[in-house]
Amino acid sequence: MALKLRQGWYLIVTQGFDLDKPGIYEWRIGDIGLYVGKAKRLRRRIRDYPNNIRRMIEGLPWHGNDAKQYRGIHYELRTAYDAGVEVRVQILENCLAEDRAFRERAWIAVRRQEQNAGGPRVLNAV
Repeated sequence: MALKLRQGWYLIVTQGFDLDKPGIYEWRIGDIGLYVGKAKRLRRRIRDYPNNIRRMIEGLPWHGNDAKQYRGIHYELRTAYDAGVEVRVQILENCLAEDRAFRERAWIAVRRQEQNAGGPRVLNAV
């Protein structure tokens, strides 16, 4: 039987976006930082992260493959989960599926500018 994660350990902020469409999302982890990602279907991707945290806690490999490693965002979310740090996932925009990579890079660039001006650390790989 799979472990159940603590209810309410993260908050989803959608503000009118369609979770069944492609788009860009952002995880904000307390004072630790933020991570921007893209999804073909936002609802599924948002659900994947907590599932990855559960798998980490259970000692299972990422995607059931011992050759794959969890990414930095997974470790940061796991640390936040264990410490009870506030975590929010926010939908930044819906976009066309073919524009996802471009829009993700654009949002990361905006967040890096904010980081350079004293904002939260961007957890995306360089």
